[in-house]
This record gives sequence, structure tokens and C-alpha cells, in this order.
Amino acid sequence: MPLLTALVLLAFAANSLLCRWALSVYELDPLLFSSLRLGSGALTLTLLLTFSGRPALQWRDAFTGAALLTYALAFAYAYLALDTGVGAFILFATVQLSLLVVSHRQGKRLQGLTLFGVLMSFTGLVMLLLPGNELPDPGPSLLMLLSGLGWAAFVVLGKGSSQPLRDVQGAFVSASLLLLPLLVVWLFWFADPVTNGLKNALPWQGGLLALISGVLASGLGYWGWYRLLPSLGLQRAAQLQLLVPVLATLMGSLILAELPDLLSILAMLLIISGVFMALRLRKA
Repeated sequence: MPLLTALVLLAFAANSLLCRWALSVYELDPLLFSSLRLGSGALTLTLLLTFSGRPALQWRDAFTGAALLTYALAFAYAYLALDTGVGAFILFATVQLSLLVVSHRQGKRLQGLTLFGVLMSFTGLVMLLLPGNELPDPGPSLLMLLSGLGWAAFVVLGKGSSQPLRDVQGAFVSASLLLLPLLVVWLFWFADPVTNGLKNALPWQGGLLALISGVLASGLGYWGWYRLLPSLGLQRAAQLQLLVPVLATLMGSLILAELPDLLSILAMLLIISGVFMALRLRKA
């Protein structure tokens, strides 16, 4: 499973990069980005599922779909106003703490050097994402906190998944259906006339990035994540996700020429060391 874990974490980092790219560079509307992302992911997973069986929604999909939609929509709108580093810190801090609280309530407590490794990587995350940033506005910060809670709920609901492809497909389809009324209202409210409004709000480059995000980084990436969750557990899942900002920073430096400074490099080394310590000691 190490290869699948690495690919999933890379997909998460790519998702963050693609979202920032589409919204900030090409000014794609966040609702359209979320619609294309969730819709293309739902279509891809449905096509894959038809090869092994007939797709059918279940009542449980409404909860996973609502959690997924909460994460994706709040994430996109929060990044309209938040600095990238501050937004990522709020998101991953919320996910980390939420999953650790759930794990603690289930009787799985962090102790000794394992706890030290978690604190080390969390300190590195703060160093990586907050240097030089001003305090964020409360509105977008609350949106990003809500996004983190949505993702944490999506992870918790998928922990016991015995059919990862079916469960993720159901979540994406349900999220897309829940988003559809908002999209219809947006089209009538924003696009006047519809074609000109969409032309201005949907640059093809941003739309392409949203589709890549939906098909590869989200659809296939989350399917892989649901396959891993039963074996990882909530504590290890929470800890591994702290590597995502490091990977996103490296990808941003390669693709968007956002070169990290010395402090950022030291912070990334601290995160990697903390994750390695926590995971190795849990196996010992």
C-alpha cells in the first residue's frame, strides 16, 4: 500500500494546486469550479462502477455526499479571500484536530514519542504556512474551517468502507445532485444572457483544470483514499495528511514558480520527520 498512499497524497496536493490555479490565475467562478469538479468525478466513477455492477444510490450516500459538498464548496469560496497559506493552515489544522478528537473518543490515545511526533509535524505545518501572514478575515476563515469539518466527516464516514468505489461514487453523485439546485439558481442569477455570462465566468483553461481536478485528483484520488482508510485508521490518516501542504508547496514551486525560502524548507523537513516518527513508532 505505500505506492497507493503516495499517489493519493500527490492527488490531494494536486487538487489544492489545481484549485488555486483555476481561481486565482484564470478567475474561474468557485461554484462552477466545484460543479465541474464534482460532476466530472461522479461521471468518471459511475463509468468505472458500471464495469463491475449496476450503480445504485443508498441512503448513506446522502451523508457522505453532503460532507463532500460542504468540503468542496466552502473550500472554493474561502480561497476567494484567504491567503493560500492561511487557508491551508486552517483546513489541515481543522482536519487534523477533528480526526484526532474522534480517534480519542474511540479509545485510541496518542502517547509518548508518538504524540511528540504529531506535535513536531504540527509545529512544522505552522512554520510552513503562517510566516509573514496577517490575521485572516473571520468570514473566509469560518468557511475554511467548515471545509475542514466537511472533509473530516467524509474521512470518518469512509473509515469502514467495504466497497470503496461504490461508496465514493455514491458520495460524488449525491454531492452533484445536492449542488444542482444551487447551480440552476446561479445560472439564472448571474448569467444574463446565459451564454455571455458563462463565457465570462468559465474560461476554458480554468474549466480544464477543474475537470482534471474532478477526474484524477478528486474522483480517482478519493477512491484510493477510501481503499486505504480501513487499514490506516483515523490517527494515521490525520497524520499523513499533514504531508499534503509540503507536497503542494513543492508542486507550486515547480509549476507556478513559487520557490520556498529557507524557513519553509526547514518546516517541511520538520513535518516529514514528525510523520515518520509517529508512523514508525505506531508500528513498533
